[in-house]
Amino acid sequence: MAAPIIARRIVVPDGPRYHRHIVRRRGPVVSIASAAAVALVAAILLVGSDSAWRGVPGFVLAIVAVPTLPMTGIPVMGGATRWFVALITSAALWFVIGAVAARRSSRRPATSWREWRREWLRLAVGIWAGALVGIAVAGTLLSVNL
Repeated sequence: MAAPIIARRIVVPDGPRYHRHIVRRRGPVVSIASAAAVALVAAILLVGSDSAWRGVPGFVLAIVAVPTLPMTGIPVMGGATRWFVALITSAALWFVIGAVAARRSSRRPATSWREWRREWLRLAVGIWAGALVGIAVAGTLLSVNL
């Protein structure tokens, strides 16, 4: 088996440079894939849901997977164009978050997916908190009679 060539250097398979390269290359895709997995669970919970037991967790997971839903007005108004814009912008957001996490985690000489996950989780928690707090504030303001 030939050794992979990264940046015109022969790299030892399963060595530190190889792991940094793999984390940097696949980090954004793993970020999008994890959000897509959460979105799939949300869709399973929401499709055919008639109760709050499935609806509330499904909605929260949908906001976690697609954090730009509140910015497009999805909870209040629907439409295919709004959903399309929310999905595309969320995918772009998760791609950037995955790339930033990969860049930050691969600054160390020896890196792995554990370091990437730690950096990604720090960034993702902020996005999740912002989206959920935004929905909570909007729900509170919309429920108040002025």
